[in-house]
Amino acid sequence: MASTKTTAASLSTYAATPSGRIAYLISHYLIPLAIVLGALISSLMLPSLYPQTSGRVLPVHMLETPIPAGQTLAQTALKLADEPAHFTRYRPPGAAWFLFDLPTPATEQTDRLYLPTPSATNLACWSADGQSPGQAIGQAGRTAHEGAIRPVQQGFTIDVADLQRPASILCTVDIALADTVSIGLWQHADLTAYFSRLSRGIGVLEGGLMTLALFLVVIALTTREWTYVLLAAWLIGNMRLGAWALGWDIQWLGIEIPATTMPMVRKLTVAAYYFLTYNLFTQLFSSSLSAVSRRRLLATGAWSGLMLLVAALMLPYVWFQPIMFLAAWLGTGLIAVNLVYALVRMHSRVWLWYIIGLCLALVIMLGGVVLVTMGEEGRVDPFIGAIVLLLANLMVALAVAEHTREERRIHSRARNELIAADRLMPFGLFTLDSANLFEHMNDTMRRMLGLDPQGDTEAENGTTIRWTDYFEAQDWAQIARSTELGEEVEIRLHSRLSEPGPVRSFLLRATLAGSHVEGSIQDISARAEMIRKLGLLADRDPLTDAYTRRGIEAQMDRSITALANEGTPCALAYLNLDHMKRINDMFGHTAGEEILKIVSERVRYALSENQQLGRVGSDEFVILFPNMQARDAQHICKDIIESLNSAALNVGKRFFQLKSAMGVIDIDKRMNAKDAISAASRACREARKQHTDIVLYEDNASELFEHIEELRLFDQLDGSSAPRDIYLEMQPIMSLRHPLQTLNFEVLLRVRNSADTHISTPKIIQAAEENGMISIIDKWVFSATLEWVARHRDKLLRTEVININLSGVSLNDDKFIDMLFNVLNSHPQFTRKLCVEITEGVALLDLERTRQFMRRLQRMGARVALDDFGAGYTSFSYLKELPADIIKIDGSLICDMLASKANVAIVATIVDLAHNLGMECIAEWVEDIPTMQALADMGVDSVQGYVISEARPPSEMLASTTILNLVKRPEARAFIESLSGKRLDEPVGQD
Repeated sequence: MASTKTTAASLSTYAATPSGRIAYLISHYLIPLAIVLGALISSLMLPSLYPQTSGRVLPVHMLETPIPAGQTLAQTALKLADEPAHFTRYRPPGAAWFLFDLPTPATEQTDRLYLPTPSATNLACWSADGQSPGQAIGQAGRTAHEGAIRPVQQGFTIDVADLQRPASILCTVDIALADTVSIGLWQHADLTAYFSRLSRGIGVLEGGLMTLALFLVVIALTTREWTYVLLAAWLIGNMRLGAWALGWDIQWLGIEIPATTMPMVRKLTVAAYYFLTYNLFTQLFSSSLSAVSRRRLLATGAWSGLMLLVAALMLPYVWFQPIMFLAAWLGTGLIAVNLVYALVRMHSRVWLWYIIGLCLALVIMLGGVVLVTMGEEGRVDPFIGAIVLLLANLMVALAVAEHTREERRIHSRARNELIAADRLMPFGLFTLDSANLFEHMNDTMRRMLGLDPQGDTEAENGTTIRWTDYFEAQDWAQIARSTELGEEVEIRLHSRLSEPGPVRSFLLRATLAGSHVEGSIQDISARAEMIRKLGLLADRDPLTDAYTRRGIEAQMDRSITALANEGTPCALAYLNLDHMKRINDMFGHTAGEEILKIVSERVRYALSENQQLGRVGSDEFVILFPNMQARDAQHICKDIIESLNSAALNVGKRFFQLKSAMGVIDIDKRMNAKDAISAASRACREARKQHTDIVLYEDNASELFEHIEELRLFDQLDGSSAPRDIYLEMQPIMSLRHPLQTLNFEVLLRVRNSADTHISTPKIIQAAEENGMISIIDKWVFSATLEWVARHRDKLLRTEVININLSGVSLNDDKFIDMLFNVLNSHPQFTRKLCVEITEGVALLDLERTRQFMRRLQRMGARVALDDFGAGYTSFSYLKELPADIIKIDGSLICDMLASKANVAIVATIVDLAHNLGMECIAEWVEDIPTMQALADMGVDSVQGYVISEARPPSEMLASTTILNLVKRPEARAFIESLSGKRLDEPVGQD
């Protein structure tokens, strides 16, 4: 080490002298610049030893279909002469016949014909002119030849010096792979120069890339950077793909590969290159990708590479080719996305040039693949193509080298930062053996564990030191995975070792080294204590010092756990303060805050130490009574209510009188904290309705049971599977004009409890509206109905309209409206059957919003009905403002309509008004034949009620062909049959 430092110092001293600076300038700048300029000048101005030459491509007649067996050469030539002539034809594997004319020589120089088809295995030619038809010119394979035909690097040549010209020549060629077939007429000297240039291009590419690959392997062996080995193999793959793109992959390092094996060679080359590319780029970008992205990229590359390898081994080349190009573009797309992601993530000029170089190399190599796909590889000069591919791969190699250098620089900086951080914020470093015994600790670690920094790790006071002596046992494989993903793992020192202070906390990081564990711990006790104190602040309301909702729910969770495990009773009270909004509006929030402080003080005065007060709203509190039943807690609540309601609260010079109410419940072990608060809130609302101070729900109270059932049903709606106790039924809606022609119905929600007993649907709807669950119910009803219609469309041919109710709460929920239209858009063909019923009172609350909603439904083909029309509203003047399609007259007007002439007049007026506005009328709650007859006489379009049918299961609706299948009363059936017969002879639309 000392000699190394001395040498470095000597070199530094020499470089500081004038002669050293001159030598450095010449060797580092002037000579390399002179080499580059000399290469450019010589390539641009001096004549090349390997000039670029070209021949003359002759037009060729070629058949698309095979030559029939037994046909003579003369017949074949005549048939080929009738085919159109092309300069180049792309042919599938197999035999191909072609005919061409050899022109009169332009000079005295010797001519050659050249067939540049690398995959050609055999060529035979005959004279086809009139003077010597059928005379053999020659034939050749890849290893033998006779006559004037010779095999060459990329095909065959034909010596035409002895042929009398002009002449026609007939040839047949065997092609091992799909390839282009063309004939070029070359002067002998030009063709020789072309082959020399081709050989030089092959030598440059193979020699350059093989040298570069071997150089990278040597670097990998000396630096232990195994990415260079992967890069070397990837460069060899590039060389083979480049040879394929240039048309001479049939040879390898001067050895000709049999053409019959080329399909398998090419398939395996592509599969291997795919694997190499994915592994190379995932290693290069491992630092710029997140762990999740890297795993996904590796998984994608591995599975797609395996599929490509299986396809290469199992599928013929013709079927494999489209899969190959699809995989190439998929891989290129993923690599391009990661290149852009790395550029955005790294924000480095070095990375910018690095990615530009990679992109240029990829474009060049993909361009060669595209040329092969289009059959245009002949347009690329072999020598220039080899130089371009060599430079592209050199760019990639330089980019990878720069990337490795950058990683080393980052690692060096990280190591220096770690050393600095260890001095500023010490880390405890340790090594464990397979038995979790400490093999090594640094001084910081020993101080953290309370050991002597100069002690012996192997034996401390005569005993070995184990991890479990200080911490809990750990799953070290999981700890290592968490460390790799950057996830924090917090551990605590055994409490007996932390006394008398708080338990000390540490962050643990570790990695596995065989059977050993290398790890570090960082003392975060101060941070953990601060987080604990902040958590206490987050659980407390700063104004009243009561628990927040989060804090009181945590206390309730503990009590519910004790109730479930030990049977310890627990009660909860819900307190709601009246007039708080009015006080805030009239006297300001300062007065309101002072009142809340006084209220919390009075409530807390009545409670014991283990009874907890929580504030869950602006003017709402809950009180938790652990180990107490609701009946006993009720006495305490009465004292609280009396103290709040009997005496005025003094704030400044003003006195405020509150009127509060409370709900007290026994918490059930089936509840969670939110459910218990909801149940107590329901009891409090009931107290408000009854104008009493307190409402009690004991453990066996029916209201509490109902609430638990409601919560259970709402949980079913929140679940991913179909709800078991919520289902649909359908009540028929009969047309009074054509009763037997349609089978329309209204969808009704039905609910049953855990005892399989029917629950009142209005109660469930009301509870859902109070708990904010009604939108979920409405969504489920619409989705379930449309899915049911889609499944049974063939059995609902007579169903023209399906009515579904929409609650007012959902109508005023923008999020639900968007969700509803997403459901409708998923079944557009059945949405046209829907009629959405909106309660008249809700519709009038916001006319503009209701109008826009109706128009949006109607644009989708659905219809809109105003439900409960005439129930307590004088709304005739508003009817023209709403574009409804149907009016449903409220059942309270229909059920006792015949009891007075006034009722008949009101219903008749509604019917006439609806018809005048172009709307249909439906009458609900029709219970008897006289009422139905009167409605028919008035011109009501449809009726609905028990006189026709109660709500039926969906299966009965599907089994019915007409309304008569659902009508049970004989008198009703007779009326419908007479009504149908009466209407048959009348035009549609007449009363």
